[in-house]
This record gives sequence, C-alpha cells and structure tokens, in this order.
Amino acid sequence: MKIFKCNIHVFLVAALLVSAVACRQNHKDADLQQPVKNDTLKVHHKPVRSYHIPKDIAEVKEFYAVWEQKAAGGSFNKVSFEYNCQNEKNGRLTYFFEDGRLRIMEHAYNEYDHFSATDRYYIADGSPFFVYSREVAWSFEAEGKTKDSVTEYRGYLVGGKPAKCLVKNYILRSHGNNPKPEEIPNKVSDCSKMQKLMLEFQKMANYRQAADVDCK
Repeated sequence: MKIFKCNIHVFLVAALLVSAVACRQNHKDADLQQPVKNDTLKVHHKPVRSYHIPKDIAEVKEFYAVWEQKAAGGSFNKVSFEYNCQNEKNGRLTYFFEDGRLRIMEHAYNEYDHFSATDRYYIADGSPFFVYSREVAWSFEAEGKTKDSVTEYRGYLVGGKPAKCLVKNYILRSHGNNPKPEEIPNKVSDCSKMQKLMLEFQKMANYRQAADVDCK
C-alpha cells in the first residue's frame, strides 16, 4: 500500500513539473491558419495502441486518420513560434506533442508577396510516415482580378522511405466559378519532391526558437 501511495506522489510531482515547464514557454500557441484536408485518405478510424513506424501504406492511412482526429479534438499539446527573414520570408512553426513525443510538425510560410506554402509532417517514433504540402502562387490575371495556382503534394513513407507520392494541381480565381479541390483527382508523382521536404524536416526538427531558423 505504501508503494502505491509513493507512486501516486511521484506521478503528481512529475505532472506539476511538466505543467510548470509548459507555462514558462515563450512560444505562441496559435491555432492553425488553414487545416489540412485530404480527401484521398478516407478510412475507418481504428485505435493505434503503439507508436511504431507504419509498416505499409494501409497502416500509414490508419495512423494518419488517428493523428488527424487527435489534432482536431485538441488532444495534442502545441508549441509554436514565428520568424521573419528580413521580410523576404516569414512563417510559423508549430509542433504537436503527445506524452512528450512529437506527432505533427507544421511549417506555414510566405516568400515575398506572391507565394505561400504549408508543409505538414505526421510522425511516429521520430520519423515521418506521411507528408502533406500545399503551395500557392498567385498573380494578377486582369485588372482587379487574381488567380491562385495551387499544388498539393502527398507522400506516404514506409520504413523512412517514400512508398507512394501523389500530386494535384488546380487554379482558384477571384472571379467566376472555381473547381472543388476535393473533387480533383490526384496523379501519381515520382516522389522527387520528397528529398527536399525531408531535408527541411531534419532542419525544422532541431529548431527551438526563431533565432535558430536558417534564412538561407
């Protein structure tokens, strides 16, 4: 009985320490500017009781669905900060944690005035198993009218290597009728973009504050 009481005491002390550290964070805990939607990954939500790296694409979809459900339900703790690279590039990094483990990392940024992007990594056991990237380049099409050229990229990783990659392109105009992105089919990609995305992941996983961001 004494052992049980001791364990409870240790647990409470640990919980208070974690809460104290969280309160001292100077990072901003802001809501996501734009939620990531993926119409291609409609699966039955099944509980994931372990945190191993998905062993196949079917399991990638299962993990993705659970991670998205938890993020939408506010189950993850979030830490975020913003940075500015001499007004040429600025953005925000957001880290989603569960039990001290990194589950999702999101990088939303703008370059100059005509380009923005959001890269989102879904992580198990320290390694991404799914990557979503959305890039938007906008331009003037006529007086007072603009168009957004959108590229959505999805990468499935198994064992830390790309197993399947999809890409979707479409245009959204400030005038006239626009297509519904969820109704536009994906096309199979050669996964060439994954190398750049994974290099960015390695850098961002080590950032702790805005001063750490590499503006090159």
